[in-house]
Amino acid sequence: MKSFTNHHNIHRIYRVYFTMNITLNPELEQLINSQLATGNYNSVEDLLKDALLNLADKQNRQTLSQKVKKLFDKTQSLPSVQDITEEDIAAEIEAYRRGE
Repeated sequence: MKSFTNHHNIHRIYRVYFTMNITLNPELEQLINSQLATGNYNSVEDLLKDALLNLADKQNRQTLSQKVKKLFDKTQSLPSVQDITEEDIAAEIEAYRRGE
């Protein structure tokens, strides 16, 4: 007896949906209702999805900003960078232009 596997069935993605009850204060409820009234969102689910994706994006930007700041601080603490003045840069440019 020959058996085979349908490869399309192996990689099925199962989505799990659940219900969550949340108690909102009046200000948040009004904010949600006003956002829904704009017509930009079809449901509270769409609104929350957008809000959570924006939050994740903001957190990623903050993390990246912190990494860039640390890198900047490290490079500024290097003696060769720290001691360079505008006059040094201008002198280097002039020397380059003279072919030195």
